[in-house]
Amino acid sequence: MRTATNTIRSGARAPLALLACLALLAAVLLGGCAQPRQWTKGGLSQAEFDRDAAGCRREAARAAYRDPFAAAAGQDQDLERSVAEERMFEQCMFAKGYRLEKSKSGR
Repeated sequence: MRTATNTIRSGARAPLALLACLALLAAVLLGGCAQPRQWTKGGLSQAEFDRDAAGCRREAARAAYRDPFAAAAGQDQDLERSVAEERMFEQCMFAKGYRLEKSKSGR
């Protein structure tokens, strides 16, 4: 019985991996159609923005590395960690008062 249970558990990973790959493919394809966005916050210089963005990148990278829920163990660990890191970066930028808006340049 134990062998059958292990086989079932191992077999359950394949559909999850396929689902993750399909979700990534859909995100990439839909991302190509999305309007470009940029971070905005009134009254800041480019240097101030660069400093805030770099700080949020560092904070997000540290948090995603430490957070056991940021990435599950397995073959998709790097992808999941980078998605979690991007989400944490955005939360940091929002907390600093930035907004994500459509790019005015259209690029």
